[in-house]
Amino acid sequence: MTVRHGPAGRFALRAQRLFDGERFIDSPVALIEDERITAVGADVPDDVTTHDLGAVTLLPGLVDCHQHLVFDGKGTLEEQVSGVSDADLRSRARASARRALLGGTTTLRDLGDRNYVTLDLRGDPEMPTIACAGPPITIVGGHCWYLGGEATPGDGMVTAVRERIERGCDTVKIMVTGGFLTPATPMWKSQFELEDIRTAVQEARAAGMTVAAHCHGLQGISDAIDAGVDTIEHCTFLDETMTPAPSTDLLERLAKSDTTVSATFGLTPNGAMPEAFERILSDIRSAFGEVHTRGGRVVLGSDAGIDEFKPHDVAHYSMGDFVAIGMSPVEALQALTIGGADTLKMPRKGRIVPGADADLLAVQGDPESNPADLSQVEQVWRAGRPVRESGPAFN
Repeated sequence: MTVRHGPAGRFALRAQRLFDGERFIDSPVALIEDERITAVGADVPDDVTTHDLGAVTLLPGLVDCHQHLVFDGKGTLEEQVSGVSDADLRSRARASARRALLGGTTTLRDLGDRNYVTLDLRGDPEMPTIACAGPPITIVGGHCWYLGGEATPGDGMVTAVRERIERGCDTVKIMVTGGFLTPATPMWKSQFELEDIRTAVQEARAAGMTVAAHCHGLQGISDAIDAGVDTIEHCTFLDETMTPAPSTDLLERLAKSDTTVSATFGLTPNGAMPEAFERILSDIRSAFGEVHTRGGRVVLGSDAGIDEFKPHDVAHYSMGDFVAIGMSPVEALQALTIGGADTLKMPRKGRIVPGADADLLAVQGDPESNPADLSQVEQVWRAGRPVRESGPAFN
């Protein structure tokens, strides 16, 4: 039977393999006490019960830097929220977050809700750790205007960022360019100028907040780098012909900056992306591979929730995408764990080391040899407590 531990339990987990966020270690055992990891790869004290998980790989819970908990994938984005009450959106967001947790995503960043309904989910032990942006900031009638984040440039940007500070958001999301699912502004075209992005970064940083910039177009990406945003979401490098066309200089600037690419990876096995994206996918992967090769950071920002092929537990399907841009399996696992945690400035997440939160994932098989094994979820722990109703038997 599956053993459920109280919040202050002390126990050890032993697996066939253990990935600590950076590497696979020789002695695959982790000691947990009071919701934290206290030792890894060490001898277990005689008075501590060790649960042998069998032929699984134990690794940190996954980190997804871009989700939308209020979306359910049914219809256009506007249709998914139109006419839905805030109370119902909050309930939907709770169910979405729970699905993410059951699938092994123990930390996520919500980059766009309506009326700040996701903020109440933070701190709930039945949910992943959640960082919230509230409604994304967009121009009047711009991409995702229906989420309530419209703002005018200049003083309007200051007002919008300060509202999110006052509301207690963790991060600021700016729709720097247009988006695929809102036709009002072409994807490649900028909605905000460099000075507006700089203003948002300055206001947010003064409050200890990070900034995520939604960017598809080349100019928007260039401006976001110059403004010093923390992450660029999507980062598809589109020109006016809707073709990825990054210059070598832009790729180098991005790789050498402190800005992380939050890649829109992850799709269910039966999923199909829009034809417009399928056509340019290989070019986008090539650009991401260049950023990675040049020393830049690429992490997961799945955009979970936007359609039926991107459910909120989609992160565990994304490892193959990272391998496809030229990462080794170990680098791909780093991107999904410690890389995402560091991007979100959460040093206790995404790693199995002493002092880290005991947010863990056990999967069948060996994802280092077969990335698809990452989706074979056996058990998930949140703060040291199992969250799935079934999983590996503890002997």
